[in-house]
Amino acid sequence: MTAFERTTKETRVALTLGGAGGVRTPLPMLTHFLDQLDLYGGLGLTLDAEDFMPLGDGHHLAEDVAIALGRALDRHLGGREGRARFGQRLLPMDEALAQVALDIGGRPFPVVDIPFRSADLGGLATDNVSHFFRTLALEARFTLHLTVRGENAHHMAEAAFKGVGMALREALGPAEGLRSSKGVLR
Repeated sequence: MTAFERTTKETRVALTLGGAGGVRTPLPMLTHFLDQLDLYGGLGLTLDAEDFMPLGDGHHLAEDVAIALGRALDRHLGGREGRARFGQRLLPMDEALAQVALDIGGRPFPVVDIPFRSADLGGLATDNVSHFFRTLALEARFTLHLTVRGENAHHMAEAAFKGVGMALREALGPAEGLRSSKGVLR
């Protein structure tokens, strides 16, 4: 189990990976999406978050959750030996389609393209969905290519969280030794 806590003047985020699971944030839509990431990623995520900035679009909360989760994943991965390293997923959700490819090899590089048609998703600014994934990839030190096409903002965001979760599950899976022709990662 890996635990991590982050407290700023704006938020408090406490989480563990590899436990029983359960997510609580003050934004129901963010909680819903994190539940999807956890379920499809098999992370065993237990997360409790508070937002001290009551008015707003969820920016600080989404960002700090992504920072905390990314740093916990990085810590959890350690030297990254014994992991499949790469994961990919095409994930449809009604009219939306998420395309995800990632490499947990320790080289952070996010490429995120989610052209939402609306600015808000249940109190969460849709810009914060893309920002969440960029921040997660940087803090967890993995390469992430994520493209979502669709019309319904909820379907697009949910496809992204489920798709990234499933690609993470594949990348975190077991493999012999260290998957690198260099013999080292990074």
